[in-house]
Amino acid sequence: MKKILRHVEWTLGPDPERDPPARYVACKECAQRSPVSTVRANPDQWALEHSGQTRHRRYRECVAVDLVTRPSHEEAP
Repeated sequence: MKKILRHVEWTLGPDPERDPPARYVACKECAQRSPVSTVRANPDQWALEHSGQTRHRRYRECVAVDLVTRPSHEEAP
C-alpha cells in the first residue's frame, strides 16, 4: 500500500457558519467578571456598574470568535 503525501499550505480564518462573537469583561483589580454575552452592551454595562460599586477602573475584554482552517487552495465559501 502506498501513501502519497504532499506539502499543502493552510490558512486560518473566520468560520462562515460561526456563532456571533462571545465576550466578557474581567476586572483586573479583583478578578470578578461579567457573564458571557453575544450582546456587546451587556458586559460593558456590567463593568460600569462594577466600577460604580467598587471604584475599580481597570478591565480586560475577552472575546471568543469561531475560526476554521482550510487548505489555501480551497476558496472560502
